[in-house]
Amino acid sequence: MSVGPLVSTSLAAAGAQLRVEELSLSTHEGPPGTSVSVTGTGFDVCGEATLTFDGQHSVSATVDVPKVYGTIVVPQDATAGPNHTIEATCDSSNAYQAEADFTVTSGNGTTPAEPLTLTLDPDHGSVGTTIDVQGKGFTQCSAKTVDLYVVDGPPIASAIPVAENGDFSYKEVVPNPTPPKTYHFRAACTGDLDRYADADLVVESPADPVLTLDPGQGAINATLRANGTGFTCPEVDFRWDGGDPPFGSAPVESGSFTTDLTVPADAQPGEHAVRAVCTAYPEQYDESPFTVTANGGAANGETDNGGTDNGGTDNGGTDNGGTDNGGTDNGGTDNGGTDNGGTNNGGTNNGGADNGGTDNGGTNNGNADQSAAVGWVVGPSLGAALVLAIAAAVYFGRLHRGPRWVRGHIRATLRPATATADLTELRPSGEPPTRTIGLDPHADPGSTAIEDVDR
Repeated sequence: MSVGPLVSTSLAAAGAQLRVEELSLSTHEGPPGTSVSVTGTGFDVCGEATLTFDGQHSVSATVDVPKVYGTIVVPQDATAGPNHTIEATCDSSNAYQAEADFTVTSGNGTTPAEPLTLTLDPDHGSVGTTIDVQGKGFTQCSAKTVDLYVVDGPPIASAIPVAENGDFSYKEVVPNPTPPKTYHFRAACTGDLDRYADADLVVESPADPVLTLDPGQGAINATLRANGTGFTCPEVDFRWDGGDPPFGSAPVESGSFTTDLTVPADAQPGEHAVRAVCTAYPEQYDESPFTVTANGGAANGETDNGGTDNGGTDNGGTDNGGTDNGGTDNGGTDNGGTDNGGTNNGGTNNGGADNGGTDNGGTNNGNADQSAAVGWVVGPSLGAALVLAIAAAVYFGRLHRGPRWVRGHIRATLRPATATADLTELRPSGEPPTRTIGLDPHADPGSTAIEDVDR
């Protein structure tokens, strides 16, 4: 009957012995104003923790279950002597708490000793990042050296020399591989591990920040869109050619950002570098080139005004100086080609089949009805044509035929033929083409008698 309670009591006692909270201090003595680094272990269940000195002067501690970390300063009103207590307590449960003794070495009004401090620059980074480790206040180290290591992790360096003023420095590169998480660095006096200072290093996931600009060129005061990925920081600043002050900023969400920027009004034409840099971590950045155009780029000095539209196809090419005005329409097919100087006026209609071919100079007038007329010389010679016209006028005048009869029965016309001499007139560039007349002198062919057979 008593077995159950006895076993339960035994298990409870065993459980109480398994869970042990302990507190370690960077130093167990010092005057008022001394900064004491505190580390608690065995805090298996703890959300938030608080450090106190003699139950007062509480400060918050960092919780990294099953440990808590923090720093507390010995109050100025602390009396000299032992029997002082520094305590760490979980706020959610007083069951998790630990304490350690501390001795105040002098009374009020004394100058406090310089506290032990450890700083990391930067305090974040990914694999390959160089960390500058700096320590101060380590004059209390009797060995005049410190050991640097990761709490609950590997040692980093041993016996780092401490200067006479209590300072030391060391550089550490985040090794590969190092999983992303927060690492608790500690620098402790060699041979006296109770004298130490702590600092946290956040190892981030490797990321390659990338900045892109759209468009990649424009005039001053133009708007461009900046897009970024892989930036592990809360905010970025934008710098023109790496200078100060920033000409824009943007919040970063999940490593990315998108924002509009304005090209500085004093930017000079040419290529420049736009840099997006993490505000808190300036070593993380990326650059992208941007070209400032002198007159606005493509709109004013390239394709539109000096290319296809105004100086190319439209005004100085096909439309005004090419096909329409100086080519096919005005100086080619329409005005100086097929219509006026080709088929219609000087070709088929007036000088071809109708007037000088089948109707007037062919079958009807120059074949069966008036076969004697075939001996006429009709060609490009203007002089010969005038001689023939004068001869015809004399003959018809001798026969006393009236003008109306002559016009109804006699026609003389020039027959198209290839000219033997050309006169070419030069014309200024851009002017419409002129007309060229070929004159070829011939000897007088004599006269031909025309007999009226129907009088």
